[in-house]
Amino acid sequence: MGPNDAENDGMPAPVRDFGTAIRMGLDLALALVEDTDTSLDGMLRTLERHTTRWALDGVPIDEIQHAVHDGVRSGLAQLRDDAGPVLDCVLVVDLLDVMTSAVSRAYVAADRTVRGTAL
Repeated sequence: MGPNDAENDGMPAPVRDFGTAIRMGLDLALALVEDTDTSLDGMLRTLERHTTRWALDGVPIDEIQHAVHDGVRSGLAQLRDDAGPVLDCVLVVDLLDVMTSAVSRAYVAADRTVRGTAL
């Protein structure tokens, strides 16, 4: 059975197109390294919006986290190819912290929406 085929309960499986999450990881990695903070808030809001939709569709949080990390990994590989291994490990951890928090906030918001306890 493919990832978008019907599940046993008759409900369609959630769509797992994580291109957006991967692109967001790549874009955020590049923005953080290039110190273009003006775009970070907007990118994080976009990531949260997409993540909320995936959460409401039943996509497990770990799949989103892996997609985001894949994007960061791709971005860092591109930077390494262009500039050599000059990235600070603390920067990478900070980037993943910010993105993991954004994904987690979106999942909490989606859970509250489903439970009817949205703030």
